[in-house]
Amino acid sequence: MNFDIEKHRIFECITGSRLYGTETPESDIDYRGVCIPPLNVLLDPFNNFDQKDSGFKEEDRTIYNLKKFMKLCADNNPNIIELLFIPKDKMLVCTKEWEYILTHKNLFISKKSKFTFSGYAFSQLKLIERHRKWFLNPPKNKPDRKDFGLPHNPIVSLAWIKAVKDTLSFDLLKDEYKEQIEKEKSYIASKTAWDNYLMWDKNRNPKRKPLEEKFGYDTKHASHLVRLMTEGEELLTTGKITFPLVNAEEILSIKNGKYSYDEIIEMADNFDKKFNELYNTSQLPHSANKKALTQVYFDVIDSLKG
Repeated sequence: MNFDIEKHRIFECITGSRLYGTETPESDIDYRGVCIPPLNVLLDPFNNFDQKDSGFKEEDRTIYNLKKFMKLCADNNPNIIELLFIPKDKMLVCTKEWEYILTHKNLFISKKSKFTFSGYAFSQLKLIERHRKWFLNPPKNKPDRKDFGLPHNPIVSLAWIKAVKDTLSFDLLKDEYKEQIEKEKSYIASKTAWDNYLMWDKNRNPKRKPLEEKFGYDTKHASHLVRLMTEGEELLTTGKITFPLVNAEEILSIKNGKYSYDEIIEMADNFDKKFNELYNTSQLPHSANKKALTQVYFDVIDSLKG
């Protein structure tokens, strides 16, 4: 990738908490943008530029190739589709090419947002549930192979275990080999859980740790869960997302531990039911208009020739 990204940006903005209205004095500044690589890069068969992450002087900055942005946006990726609704005061770069794309924003938006926003939200829920288990009952010791009745060195490889489990050949094995494979699988699962716990404990944000210890769950993940469901609800209902978020204060209070773990779980369940209802009543199309968006893409590329 040999081109000046700054020169080829068509859009850049501030995102994250400072967009949502949930920032604190300690909050980082997140930047997202879109560029159109020069023609020699676009046509180069050996240059597959999609995006550039960080590596800039700012702490968290990502600039997407327009082609990748449009694909992710048409998929209603929550982190990407919100870029269609950035208020002017959060825009750092906004060219005529970006303005043209915004005039066609409705071509991107679809009922698929029900699945993407709820999917991202419930990935936060899974993290909350996993981390809570570690809060309440952290692993005490590193798993040892002998605890599973296994020799010091594996008799069979992980790749071989997966191969036989994915085919009918597993049923043809002798019982002793089946038992050995099941023991190896149990050990691998336990070792993976131990490694994940150590990584989580090592990388825990020291500023968030007191809140996590006090409330017994990761309140930041809970705030992200509610934010995503809030954005998804508005998008399914109105076809847009308003920034700063109308419930920004509520989301910030969740991050500060307003609700118990059980209340967050109940809130997530209610959101899930509501999303199913909104999907049935939403006036949005079932999918993005990719044919029309393809023409928008070529229109933007052609406009640069002048």
